[in-house]
Amino acid sequence: MKEADSGSHRADRGAMRRSGAPAGPRKADLKRATLIEAAGRLFVEKGYEATTMDEIAAAANFAKGTLYHYFSNKAELLRVLREVFENEVMEKVSARVESCPADDWRGRIIAWIEAAVEAYFKLRELHDVVIYSLGMPFRHTMAEAEITRYLTGLIRDGGKAGAWQVDDERWTAVIMFYAFRGACDEAMMGTERAEDVPKKLNDLFLRILGGQG
Repeated sequence: MKEADSGSHRADRGAMRRSGAPAGPRKADLKRATLIEAAGRLFVEKGYEATTMDEIAAAANFAKGTLYHYFSNKAELLRVLREVFENEVMEKVSARVESCPADDWRGRIIAWIEAAVEAYFKLRELHDVVIYSLGMPFRHTMAEAEITRYLTGLIRDGGKAGAWQVDDERWTAVIMFYAFRGACDEAMMGTERAEDVPKKLNDLFLRILGGQG
């Protein structure tokens, strides 16, 4: 009987430890996330080339050896930061689009535009770091970006539903993506008002698609 009670008490303690365990990522994941955040902050503040691995470790309050345990060099950190950037953009875009009724194709295009513009303005400093610090022309880094692939799928699905007729969904999405980028850049340079960008893009996109949503 005592053995049964003892076993029961051990099981209870184990259950308490499991239920009381902290939610979210483990300690190693938290360290990695802290290092990524520190690298992103320094890359934005100082520039990718000027930032050292020592500075990243210090900014994260970790020993340099800890940093090298997770990342072998700055280029690896930059690649991870690009993934972080793309994931954050896509979370915003997909959430906004999927909040629209499935058959509201005009609304879904508007949602893509509004979320993409909002993310571009909010994350523009990180965008410039992760895109232009890769040492290759912009056309190579963004040709297969997730946001462009998502727009391609949106155009394809709308076409299947009869909302518009498009011969080449990917080509159309690429043209629309560069129009979006150009419009945002013009607003950042002050030649367009930022608040006018979504409507102007929506008018343009619908003309490109040739449908009424």
